[in-house]
This record gives sequence, C-alpha cells and structure tokens, in this order.
Amino acid sequence: MLAARALFGEQSSVNRRFFSAAVEAEGEEALGLWLACLQAGDAMAHFGLGYTLYDLGRFREAYRHLRHYTEIAPWGSWNWYWLGKAAEALGETAEARAAYERALELETADDQDTDTAELLENLDSGQSDSLPQEGLPVSAKRLNYWDYDRDATLTCPSCGGTGRGADNEDYFEELLDVRCPECDRKLLIVAFPTIEETRAAAAAGNACAQAELPNVDARDSFLERAQQLELKEAAQIQDLDGDKLVIEWDFEERDDENWTVLRHGDREIWRELAYYEGYQRFAAVFEILHERYGSHLAEVRPTPSSQMYLYGDESSARQTIDGLNASLTDE
Repeated sequence: MLAARALFGEQSSVNRRFFSAAVEAEGEEALGLWLACLQAGDAMAHFGLGYTLYDLGRFREAYRHLRHYTEIAPWGSWNWYWLGKAAEALGETAEARAAYERALELETADDQDTDTAELLENLDSGQSDSLPQEGLPVSAKRLNYWDYDRDATLTCPSCGGTGRGADNEDYFEELLDVRCPECDRKLLIVAFPTIEETRAAAAAGNACAQAELPNVDARDSFLERAQQLELKEAAQIQDLDGDKLVIEWDFEERDDENWTVLRHGDREIWRELAYYEGYQRFAAVFEILHERYGSHLAEVRPTPSSQMYLYGDESSARQTIDGLNASLTDE
C-alpha cells in the first residue's frame, strides 16, 4: 500500500479510472469503458460487462462473463443474481434456479437486498419476464460421462453450426459443457463420473471405462489409505505451549507420496497424505486444531511450498482458508 501510494499519489490507477467512468455510463458507452477496464487488468470488469451486455440484450455474451465472475468471486449474492438472469434469458432454467438459490443463501448471510426471491418465484411459476429466445430449447442435453463421445460431430439446434465436442469443451469442477462454435449455445452438460459409475460402465463393456480402471483402482487405494492416516480427533494432537500458536500447513514429498505436515516451529505435530486442492481437508483439520487449542490458536498458515498443491485451480480456496483464519481474530 505504501509503495502504491508513493507511485500514484492521489491519482487512481488506469483500470480504476475506466471503472469509475463505466459505472457512470450507460449502453454502448459503458460497454466500451468496461472492455477498456478489463484490458487494463481489472477482473471486476467481468461483472460490469455482464450486466451491461444483459441490458443490451446480448445474453450469450453476458452469460459467459457473469459465469466466469462467479468462479473468481463466488461469495457475492449480486454475482449469482445476474448469472441467474443471464441463464434464464438463454432458457437455462435449471442453472438459473441454482444461481438464484445460491444468491438467496448469500443474501441471507450478508444481509444484502436483491429481488432474487421474486425472480425465483416467477421462474417456478412460469411467469418469468426473461423468456428464452425463440427457437431455443429449454435446456442443454445432459449425458452420462461414459456415453459422451468427444469425437462425434454435434449440430446446434439454434443456428445449425457443427463441430466436434472435443473442440468446444469448457471444464468446471464437477462437469464439462459443450457449446456451439458459431452461436455459443450450450449443447451438452456432462458430469464427471464417480468411481462407482466408472466400474459399472467397465462391467457393461465400455472400452474407455475399462481403460480407466487402473487409475480408478489406484485412486480407490489412495483414498482408503489416506482416510486411515487422517487426523480424526483433537486427542491425537499433542499439547503446545504459548498463547498465540501459529501452526504451519506444510507440504513434503517422500517415498513417491505427497504429505501434509503440520508444524509448530521446528516441531512436527502431525502428518497425513495430502489431497490435491485439499482446502476442504484444511477446513476439517482446522476445526480439530481449534477444538484442541481453543483461543490459543492464532493461525493455521499454509507454507509457500504447500500452496500450489493446496489451492490447485480452485479460485475460492485461498478465500476459504483466509476466512477460517480471520475467524480466529473475532474470538
């Protein structure tokens, strides 16, 4: 902050100048300013672009910006509100409903004030003002992962565009979707398979699932062993002296395995197998440590060497972990 103040003085950075101007503008003028703001490196411009494109009736473009913004900023009720409106305008009623419900959850937690409840009620009653464009189906086709052929040619029912699924995929945490290369219409939603689904498909003769079985078996063995070695209760952790305990969440490779190591200073107090994108495991261990040390616990601090494996590609992981540590300062 001191370095930025010394550089900028009382002047705003370029991206914030575009941001402020875009907020005051409307229509095509606002759109140009939001694009300039994004080009200047301000990711918040995705939100401004989303609602501006929506107001201009460019729902497909709006949807992509708003969906991306909920991935990088998942804790704002307004973010999910606008994603729901864009999805609804495209006829993606299931996704719109899920977005509205998430917006309501966050609205209740943060005491925000939107009209999400009314939009959700209208959607459920079929009285929505955001109707799908003429000729669009209500929703994309949903496929079981092992029934999805990535090399098959798909034809868009809206514009007639064609292309391989493999060339038009977007990947998310629990699924992938396939879009038309011409009009960006969502054509398929494919959920990633569970271990049980993969085994069932292999048993039914699916060659791709059969080829995946060695990986499934290895993952199954890893999960079984990892769960056996997990910290399960506060009594397993030794006493520590001090009123402001900082416990480091470290990462170590040993014997071709990846380990999470908890340390207090030079003292190792626990180790277990590490999970990639293990921020949910971090939260579980955090609660056990909190139970063990109570108000003496000041922070569970990821070390630099642990962060890549701990956060992975999950944009909300760091925010989740920072939020857990911030909760300790309120005690």
